[in-house]
Amino acid sequence: MKILYFFLFSFLFIACNTPVINKNDVVAEVNGEQILLSELASQSKQEIFDILNTAYEIKSRVLAGLIKQKLLEDAAKKENMSLEEFIDWFVQQKICVGQDSLKKRYGFNTQSFYVKGELIPLVKGSLEEKLSYQQKLRSRIVQALVDSLYQKADIKRFLYPPKQPECVVRDLCVYYRGNLDSPVSFIVASDYNCERCVQFEKTLSKLYDNYKERVKFGFVHFADAPSLAALACEAAGEQKQFWTFHDTIFNYSGVADSAFIYNLAKSKRLNMTEFDAYLHSSDKYKEMDKVINQLVERGLMATPTIIINDRLVYVTNSYEELSRLLEYEL
Repeated sequence: MKILYFFLFSFLFIACNTPVINKNDVVAEVNGEQILLSELASQSKQEIFDILNTAYEIKSRVLAGLIKQKLLEDAAKKENMSLEEFIDWFVQQKICVGQDSLKKRYGFNTQSFYVKGELIPLVKGSLEEKLSYQQKLRSRIVQALVDSLYQKADIKRFLYPPKQPECVVRDLCVYYRGNLDSPVSFIVASDYNCERCVQFEKTLSKLYDNYKERVKFGFVHFADAPSLAALACEAAGEQKQFWTFHDTIFNYSGVADSAFIYNLAKSKRLNMTEFDAYLHSSDKYKEMDKVINQLVERGLMATPTIIINDRLVYVTNSYEELSRLLEYEL
């Protein structure tokens, strides 16, 4: 009887602890092995997030146009005019001054237009020059009116950007600097051989200079495969020189080849035997490659990727946008 109870208990324990996979959770099978919806969602969340943000930007532009139209319609009603009549009347009111004054007020420098993708200077006094000038002048007068109406109006927007998906990478090989005790972390997954990453580094340096007392800044290598520059930074990190290598390589205008890497190591007086051994270690290469694969599994698809407090941030190189996000977290 005890044996029967033991087998019954074992069966119930196994049954209760075996995850039940719904048929709808399986998105593919490869030689009998299942690929689950959860895996697909995890590894595509950044791309989906980018698409959601693109949709948000489109909606924001359309909403801005609708707000502009509503402001102009309200102004036209106050003058008992249609929208078209009001704009024509308002523009005529503004152009009853000298041409030089208009050009100065609305910032006209040179007159030109596009033909088959090329910027062509307009011939002074030609019909094209007059039409182009009138069109640009009308557009700028109307925009100046909208800006004025916008400042006076009570406008509430209820369109919000998508919530950033969670992405935890702090348990991986992340190097930190700044305020290491800060509750706010700003981690960048980046690549020394990526042009966008190099450009973003300028924005990141500005952010670091202004927030290093309040934010913990992190960096993790992310690329198709471990690069010599990334391995060199890790090797330098073993000798407490990670950030020195990181900054020097990103600021270097040339190619960070082996000659540059070894000369840099010598100039920083690293132990060259240990440094060289690290660069030639297959185990160290595999460790970094494993981290790259783990980043992919957690939803990273591009460089640079920004993660603020375990949340993916839409790809941006805007200091203003990123500083607003940091201020919100702080």
